[in-house]
Amino acid sequence: MGEARPGGRRTLVPLVRQLRTYDRHWLRGDLVARVVVAALIVPKSLGYAGIAGIPLENGLYAAAAGAILYAVFGTSRQISMGPSSGLAAIAASAVIAAGITTDQDAASLVAGITLVSGVLFLVVAVLRMGWIAQFLSRAVVTGFLFGAAIDVVIGELPKLTGTDVTGSNPLQELWSWLGTVGDADGVTVVVGTAALLVVFGLRLAAPQVPGALVLGIGGLLASRLFDLEARGVALVGDVPKGLPSLTVPPLDLM
Repeated sequence: MGEARPGGRRTLVPLVRQLRTYDRHWLRGDLVARVVVAALIVPKSLGYAGIAGIPLENGLYAAAAGAILYAVFGTSRQISMGPSSGLAAIAASAVIAAGITTDQDAASLVAGITLVSGVLFLVVAVLRMGWIAQFLSRAVVTGFLFGAAIDVVIGELPKLTGTDVTGSNPLQELWSWLGTVGDADGVTVVVGTAALLVVFGLRLAAPQVPGALVLGIGGLLASRLFDLEARGVALVGDVPKGLPSLTVPPLDLM
């Protein structure tokens, strides 16, 4: 909690010291990095919110809150902050396990889980209990990440074909998806395949080029030029403007 000062004292706002020692020569590179990260985090946050089964705009709120709070109170300059596919998959599992069907209740449940998790992390930090992480073996962490990746990939397959699937677990969803391949929307398949080719192709041919950023810009242009929505491709649509009101999630959902 906080960052040590040269005199031995600690500050609860490490950003203050970082601003005092900031080199102006870094400004240009930092601005470029911020623009690129912002362009990438917006579609990623919308996608992760969709994986979690909550309104898409909530993904933007989560991404902004985490980045701003860590910029003020964080001490590492290399750490990556923001939502992840693994956490989104866990949130989706909690929503399904709770039997929640409405977007508002799903958002409230995920928000409650997030707040409780944050409080637990603060308690662990105050009590200096980071040593608990030593009990998580490399095999356990690797297995969790691998399983989460499989869950996310299977959950995204219907979006590549424009079909609907059913099932309460990844295997059932995969089997259901295989049965709907014959009903796939042709334009959606072309768009999805092109997107994968752009991302993986640039990674092989030009790894210094941010493939996700190129795909995001290209997708926006293609949507406008070819009117993809009229051709049957599902789009995000309008995202509500403004910020949400601050409320405590209902305890009966927890």
